[in-house]
Amino acid sequence: MLALVFIPGLVLLFAVWKLDSVEKESPLLLLKLFGAGVVVMLVDILLRTLGLMLLESTYNGTSILFYTFLDAFVFTALIEEGGRFIVLKLLTWKNKEFNYTFDAIVYSVAVSVGFLITENIVYVIKYGSALKASALLLPVFAQVVISVFMGYYYGLAKVAHSRNDIKNGKMYLCEAVIVPVIFHGVYELCVKSENTVFYVIFAIYMILMTAISVAIFMNLRRDDTEIEWDETDMNEGDEFEIDVTDLLHKNDNGGKEADNES
Repeated sequence: MLALVFIPGLVLLFAVWKLDSVEKESPLLLLKLFGAGVVVMLVDILLRTLGLMLLESTYNGTSILFYTFLDAFVFTALIEEGGRFIVLKLLTWKNKEFNYTFDAIVYSVAVSVGFLITENIVYVIKYGSALKASALLLPVFAQVVISVFMGYYYGLAKVAHSRNDIKNGKMYLCEAVIVPVIFHGVYELCVKSENTVFYVIFAIYMILMTAISVAIFMNLRRDDTEIEWDETDMNEGDEFEIDVTDLLHKNDNGGKEADNES
């Protein structure tokens, strides 16, 4: 059971990393993203628990489907994908290693794998031997597929930003959140509905979503676009170092001018 918790996600992450043919991302950065995914999962448990408590306290029981819809799209998909996007942007947007569009997919998958392995550990602790193998494997596969979409739009946003196309950059950033939330929400709605019709829809949906994500993945890998960096795209630490250097330079000049006057 423990093998199913760790191996599938790590194998998928390693495969995506190896398929980055232009320039491999550093293991340290991937480890940070993986750890960020773990943190997002722990925060997700708290937020989802509070959200469902609020929903149950106000729910009048008129529509089970409506309850399932809110649970799937708001208290699962929005919280999870929103959290993953936040840490993705915080850790990579100003990182100089983010210099090709395919990098965005590698980063997105790393965060998702960290999240999913932690989620599977929680499931094993909670359900033990009663947990089915499919309950561990299917979410990993589905979430990695969804993370491809997040990485795709996130990479396009970075390219647009590097070209000073702010309007499209903002649009792609919004799509990097909205598209995964929608796909994830539909996935959760089908799984949580416990209805035969939704199970049929789910099977068709997974085939289509997988086919599209694989096409995006392969095309982006083939047409990997370099992201141009300028001085405004540097890390905060680089900005601080330059500011300090400029300040010392000014002070030296000021001291020399004072000596000349004297």
